[in-house]
Amino acid sequence: MNKNAMHATATNLLRPAGRWPDDVMLWHVQIPLSPAAWNWLQVCLPDDEQKRALRYRHNDDRLRFAATRAILRILLARHTGSAPLSLCFSSGAFGRPELAGYGETLSFNVTHAGQHALIAISEQRCIGVDIEFIRRVIAWKALLETVCTDAEQRALSARDYISGAQGFLRCWTAKEAALKAIGVGIWCGVQRVSVDPFADGAQYIDPPAISAWNNISALHLHWVDDLSDYIGCIAFGPPGSVSTRLRKSTLC
Repeated sequence: MNKNAMHATATNLLRPAGRWPDDVMLWHVQIPLSPAAWNWLQVCLPDDEQKRALRYRHNDDRLRFAATRAILRILLARHTGSAPLSLCFSSGAFGRPELAGYGETLSFNVTHAGQHALIAISEQRCIGVDIEFIRRVIAWKALLETVCTDAEQRALSARDYISGAQGFLRCWTAKEAALKAIGVGIWCGVQRVSVDPFADGAQYIDPPAISAWNNISALHLHWVDDLSDYIGCIAFGPPGSVSTRLRKSTLC
């Protein structure tokens, strides 16, 4: 069933090509959205996750969750030597999923949009990943002051509307990936991380200038443009940072 699931979801490992370290694995999952897909996906999930999937009102949302979680279980089982259905998940202080018993030795993160999902896994580094549909209609100018730093606002406002919208989504994916890498919710730190939304190549992110965050390792990030009409971003820390994450008390 594991091989069938991997094949049916068209799961493939994206090549780093110098964009992220070789010890970071980034998987692309093409989600099957036909109603019949539920019949074989559900057997890859334990009872509680089947029930969770069935709570989604829309079939597409149900299949996105089921396919992503099924493939995640298969991939994590390879790292732990466990059966996929035996894996148990817990949550960090901000709700980021962790693999119970492996929080200090294995970092993973998941994101999905439309018919695509990205799953990042590393045994060496903290990692975060995000993906968004480029053609998504969004009132990005109304969100500038809430989401973006002053420098980001200036860079985005200097562009035409279409270029600015794409830059905003690049900015959003980068921030979300970086904050997910250290286990922080997007609204807890969105103004505390600054990126250049129009830069090419890798970016280096200093820890936010908050005394309680000084022990957080600096992150690198790189945008992922392998999928047509989608923009993704992966963020990763240095070797040995796999267990880096914040507690809620550090936000004050």
